[in-house]
Amino acid sequence: MRARTTRFLGATAIAACACLTLTGTASAVAPANGLEEVIAAAGSDTTVDITGAILANANSAAAKAAWNTDPDNYVNVPPVLAAGQTFTVPADPFADEVVYGSNLPVPNGSSQGKAALKASAEAGDGKIDIARSSSARGSSDPASFEYFAFATDGVTWSSSATGSGAGLTLTLAQLRGIYDGSITNWNQVGGANSPISVYLPQTGSGTLSFFTGTVLGFDPTTKPVTIKRFQEHDGNSIPVADRAKAIAPFSIAQWIAQGNAVTADKRAGFTVNPLTGAGFNGSPVAGSAGSYTPAFTTAFLGSRSVYNIVDSRTPSYDQAKRAIGFDAGDSASTASPLCGGQLATTIQRYGFLTVSGPNGLSCVKS
Repeated sequence: MRARTTRFLGATAIAACACLTLTGTASAVAPANGLEEVIAAAGSDTTVDITGAILANANSAAAKAAWNTDPDNYVNVPPVLAAGQTFTVPADPFADEVVYGSNLPVPNGSSQGKAALKASAEAGDGKIDIARSSSARGSSDPASFEYFAFATDGVTWSSSATGSGAGLTLTLAQLRGIYDGSITNWNQVGGANSPISVYLPQTGSGTLSFFTGTVLGFDPTTKPVTIKRFQEHDGNSIPVADRAKAIAPFSIAQWIAQGNAVTADKRAGFTVNPLTGAGFNGSPVAGSAGSYTPAFTTAFLGSRSVYNIVDSRTPSYDQAKRAIGFDAGDSASTASPLCGGQLATTIQRYGFLTVSGPNGLSCVKS
């Protein structure tokens, strides 16, 4: 377990001295502090890949020359590990290393990422510094949480490209009927004569809470329908025997990123499909393999912001914001590269819409 050590006292003194001399660093919300800190991000599966690209940029030689001059090491913790696999977050001036694995599961999903950030802040152990989230602020979030919306995703329904629901467009009423148990066969919505296998993401998923709370407007587990679970945005986690008849929510951005080969392709033949009566009636995706782009608009009921979250109580709070946030009064030239708009092309390549914030920023804080 990664735990805060007595090195914190010495590190604090070093930081205090360093801040006197390392001021005015370009493209950063806070000055470099002279410490080589490890800033770990964990949580949402939806944004794990785009966050990986954002943090890889922060660790690049160009960033170390321009603004990450300590240099800090930004680490992206995966939401899922294969059986027997481990993932190590290195030690830094505040804490020993942490090894995730069978004895310490990785935070899987937005809820677990936020819970891990909150626990780390309360313990002061520096274990998690950034929570990846595809869900907005919740009633149980501490006031010290700061949300930085940096992109817009869409969530729609998916089915096998060669299965019983192939080529269909569903109305919002039909989608809700499938998930409340009143529609049980694909032939009731224009598909083949086959029972519908109804899937939802794993518990704790931000996509799960958004899809059920916003798109459906109800919790299907309270309805007379059999719900099966899969790892969000991973068609491979749906059993082969079920894929032809399955329906499942899917992140449009994740589908695009996988189809553009910027991340591992886990679609397993599933397509993201049109949903009418939900503010946008067209295809959610345009283009072809390798050059897909999002085609939905922010008027779509399935449109949602995705976030990086920091907690002002964590020891690496300022340094976390140097890569993913901004402070009051910042502009595009003084905010993090992400919120300053420098990663717009990366955001689009991973299937998201960019965000327009105040003062020319490409993030919105809440």
